[in-house]
Amino acid sequence: MTVVPVLCYHSVSDERRDGTLRWSVSPGDFDEQMALLRQRGHRPLTVREYADLLRRRAPLPARPVLVTFDDGFADLGHAALPALRRYGIDATAFVITSRVGAVHEAGPTLRWDELAALRDAGVEVGSHGHTHRELDCMNSEALRVETATSRRILEDRLGAPVTSFAYPYGYHDRRVRRAVLAAGYTAACAVKNALSHPQDDVFAIARVLVERHTGAGGIEAVLTGRCHPAAWRGERLRTRGWRAYRRARCAVDAARGR
Repeated sequence: MTVVPVLCYHSVSDERRDGTLRWSVSPGDFDEQMALLRQRGHRPLTVREYADLLRRRAPLPARPVLVTFDDGFADLGHAALPALRRYGIDATAFVITSRVGAVHEAGPTLRWDELAALRDAGVEVGSHGHTHRELDCMNSEALRVETATSRRILEDRLGAPVTSFAYPYGYHDRRVRRAVLAAGYTAACAVKNALSHPQDDVFAIARVLVERHTGAGGIEAVLTGRCHPAAWRGERLRTRGWRAYRRARCAVDAARGR
């Protein structure tokens, strides 16, 4: 089976913020990893491009790979983009619209003009929700607002179609998928720490989280398919169990007025 590595980055920075260094890849390491993609002859695709191929069951290019970013940290513009340009890597950035231009506890985020510059540089901009909440724990109306609002704001401010979504924390179920579809998105990314493939679910595209310690060796292992399984259809039992626990926790918090 052809496997498609879909890499999920967050921050590209050496700054220590709010315990998030685990998800911050050093700029030097990121440059080395992007150089590796180019040296190995991989063909970078955006999520929009890849999802279109999956829907049409069209042949994939040789050695496809996807580079995605979650949360919309400001260092995507000044640390990651130069490397993406240097090695000709197309990418997709998933943005939390309520945090655009804010100094969040995890670090500063992209401003609207910086997002426009990313768009102009060929980076696909998608939604990561409006407030980055656990969508599968929300009621139907809140879920509708969360998914539709983010898309509307992004399209209004950037003047370009927004068709891709990434579930916050990777959490989703059938109800969340229906809301994402109803909001007008045509693809969505999950996490799974598994490799995507031509039969993957276009509304639950598998990704692999890239952490600070991953390094070029870890990326090469992902690219060669040595360390992650191919994505599965549907949900695993442990995923359902984890969701039941989180829903119970949310219900208790709501009852306590949190």
